[in-house]
Amino acid sequence: MYRRTLVTALAGTLWLVTGCHTPEPVSPLQDRPVFAQVPAAGNGNKLVFPFAFDLQADCNGEILANKVVGWVQVRVFDQPKNRNIELDVFHSVATYTNSAGETFVFHDVGPDHYYLEDGNLIVAITGRSTGSGVIGHVVVNLSTGEVELIAGSAFGTVDAIACAALT
Repeated sequence: MYRRTLVTALAGTLWLVTGCHTPEPVSPLQDRPVFAQVPAAGNGNKLVFPFAFDLQADCNGEILANKVVGWVQVRVFDQPKNRNIELDVFHSVATYTNSAGETFVFHDVGPDHYYLEDGNLIVAITGRSTGSGVIGHVVVNLSTGEVELIAGSAFGTVDAIACAALT
């Protein structure tokens, strides 16, 4: 029963995440939607870190401005004999802009689950991940550096997608 529930939840998450992929340039929203607002601290049960920074992407000589805003919420599991260590939930929006003022928006959303398995530190990344370049599920053994599972669609680097959309 547990496996069926897990598979159903993962399939639903993948359907939701992959359905939100739009490779065409999209103008950014003027107002952030309610679901993108920084979440509450959960009565002290989690830490929330908002962030905003500016980057650039070099598209074979044409420079794209990249404004990244979002938040990460961190929940630490410190109960004795609990194999779960930490759950980090990310929500970031990267808005690329070319010299003509056209924009491309990329969302990086999803949880990173850190846990112990046979004495090894493991991270399971679910959703759309700029770090792994996968929409789906990636499991990495951080103790050995080995990628143990990749399930989903590879999309490459976000900068490459933005360059293709805006140049």
